Amino acid sequence: MPPVILGIVCTLGLGGIALWITVAIGTVANVTAGIIPSIAVRAPVTLYMMVGFLPMAIYYLFVWTRDHHATIVRRFTLDHAPIEFPRSTANWTGAIGIVVTYFSFLHVPEDPFILFAPFRWSVEFVFPLVGLVIIGWFNFRFTFLLIWFAFMISRTARHIESFSLLDSSLVKPYAQHGVRSSLLAVMSLSISANLWFDPESPVAGTTISIATLSVAAGIALFLSTWGIHQRLKTLKGEELKQIRVAIESRRASASRSVDSAQHLRADLALERRLVEVSEWPFDAGSYGRVALYIMLGLGSWVGAALVERLLESLGP
Repeated sequence: MPPVILGIVCTLGLGGIALWITVAIGTVANVTAGIIPSIAVRAPVTLYMMVGFLPMAIYYLFVWTRDHHATIVRRFTLDHAPIEFPRSTANWTGAIGIVVTYFSFLHVPEDPFILFAPFRWSVEFVFPLVGLVIIGWFNFRFTFLLIWFAFMISRTARHIESFSLLDSSLVKPYAQHGVRSSLLAVMSLSISANLWFDPESPVAGTTISIATLSVAAGIALFLSTWGIHQRLKTLKGEELKQIRVAIESRRASASRSVDSAQHLRADLALERRLVEVSEWPFDAGSYGRVALYIMLGLGSWVGAALVERLLESLGP
């Protein structure tokens, strides 16, 4: 089974199991009765959907980074060490994530040491505890690797000796990595949105949702391409400077020589083409795809609002 299909099945399957458990232990009944808020149902379902999604996200982040790195090395004939996977640092990051996530979501001031008293654990405690431990591990690792791999891809631009500004296909792998990373970031935030967005505040929730998704997508998109952006900007400035010096030197003789006039026209045409070259490796399609990801990400918050209304309609 392809990893993406397996990931989707696990994400939906774990979410369904979490929903079934909330029904079995009476959480859904308490929500529909108005005793507790709907977040008591939305949170565990969302939590276990993230358990299914994050391993798939990390897998594709690693595979896409490896493939884009290999393409860049091949196209520019780079000769430097292969991309690094900081396993030890990623593991420490995951361990920190477990601690932070536990004390952020499950710690209760009146009973801070329940974790060390297993005989007092109930299903209501163990169910989110298991999910939070897994989420803390994978979520912090995913965030760290998203930044790390973006940095690794970006820094390959330092090793490029020369390339043609007029051949945009050369730098396309940088754009592809940025766009794909933004997809993973937006999907992660979209699924987890149900943990912290309040459907009762549609205007504020929509504003926060758009802002958060846009920032996450922007960071993932531009962090991978910052290095090549700097190279494109520098090379464009240098080539424009050279062609403009050539243009100035030909202007005086252009009126006296047919050859000089033809060379001047060619130089002017080249200058126009160079001016139009983007200093970022993106095209309209790249920005369009990221905008689409953000719009699709809003669907999860809309889904949370619909669940909220559904649970309210089932109440007394």
